[in-house]
Amino acid sequence: MFLAVWKAECLRLLRSPFFLLFSLAMPMGFYFLFAGLNGPDTTIGGTTWGAYSLMSMTAFSLIGTAVSQFGIRLAYERRDGWMRLMRMTPLPTGVYVAGKIASTLIVNLAVVAILFPAAAFAYGLTLTASQWALCAAWLWLGSAPFLAMGALLGALKNADAAIGVGNALLMGMAIFGGLWMPMESLPSWMQTVGALLPAHHYASGAWSVLAGGLPGAKEWLVLLGYGAGFMVLSAYVYRRQEAM
Repeated sequence: MFLAVWKAECLRLLRSPFFLLFSLAMPMGFYFLFAGLNGPDTTIGGTTWGAYSLMSMTAFSLIGTAVSQFGIRLAYERRDGWMRLMRMTPLPTGVYVAGKIASTLIVNLAVVAILFPAAAFAYGLTLTASQWALCAAWLWLGSAPFLAMGALLGALKNADAAIGVGNALLMGMAIFGGLWMPMESLPSWMQTVGALLPAHHYASGAWSVLAGGLPGAKEWLVLLGYGAGFMVLSAYVYRRQEAM
């Protein structure tokens, strides 16, 4: 049953025009905009702006997929009665949600596989093979906590409210987390808020690799902590709703 859900969701995501727009076209457009405005060869954080911005926009893309293609869609499926229908079948709700998460992770891998070569070809990025591999692995695995956040977002009873909340979360994390512009260029109070958000630590792990290091313990702990918190809250909410 899990494999059937996984396959169906992979196909649905890849065929979705919203996925193509919000997870590929928009982040790629922002990348070329920001890299072009600042100069792809400009030095920042021990690397070039072209490489730095690529990690930022890839992180933004994968967070956006978790919010819009997973979380908000899950809220609409609940509104339309799809989740109630699932409870009438032998398929457990947990397996259904897990299948959607697994399929989104596979699609996230495809996003990385498209954005990285496109940027490398456009600006001739000269990262080492290990840097490419480590950044790709970090961004892919690090997207899991945001899928847990999407699962919690999908538990909202008002699907229309989920759109507003989801977009506010996405934009807030992108701006305050330093995905659209370096944290150092933001006012101090925004930097303080941004340092508390998982999005900043998510992108920061990839930036560390670009600078010749590795994601630090703080990045790991923040993402694991947020991921565990979102998972526990999601499981609690779904169990409460199933019991009603």
